[in-house]
Amino acid sequence: MRVQKTQGIILQVYPRGEKDYLVTIFSPLFGKIKAYAKGGRRMESKFTGHIDILNICNFELYNGPHSTIITECTVIISFANFREHLNKFYLAAESAKMTNRCITENEDHQTSYKLLIETLEALNTFEKEEIIFEAFKIKLCEILGIMPDLYSLNQTEFNDLSLRIKKILKFLLEKPYNEIINLSLEQEDTNNLKKTTQQFLAFSY
Repeated sequence: MRVQKTQGIILQVYPRGEKDYLVTIFSPLFGKIKAYAKGGRRMESKFTGHIDILNICNFELYNGPHSTIITECTVIISFANFREHLNKFYLAAESAKMTNRCITENEDHQTSYKLLIETLEALNTFEKEEIIFEAFKIKLCEILGIMPDLYSLNQTEFNDLSLRIKKILKFLLEKPYNEIINLSLEQEDTNNLKKTTQQFLAFSY
């Protein structure tokens, strides 16, 4: 298929040469796509304001013999709050980076795509970005199939998890973000939660 149309999230943007960008796009149907925005670095480029990390766009792509070229790109959603709140942007970018590590090219990833969009929307909208980010990591582990069974949790590596942390993990896994933001955690719980999610994610890298 020479010409391809898809919606996608921009995960990465790298300069290539003096004029171009190499863009990593996450498409729900086609997985990870690496495509060139020819002339994208020029001030008068048609891609100016569109080719930015975390933008959700409609893309038209041309699949050439050696590379994929972005022929059209139109922004659907640009998360304005990320530009005004550094921590929100950082956690959103980290969510995109983790997703990028875990998805493959040319495969259907609709569940992961939906999770990332919901996470970006939650980070953009709500104040409790730290707990949203931890919930994202847990939900991503579940999609990847590396989440331990929280209802038995007999795995040797996680036998030392407290009952309280197990309950928090279940809550974050099962609930939507608009309920998760109402959860109040002590600092010790937050520290233990971050440590636990990092242990889970270590299995995916």
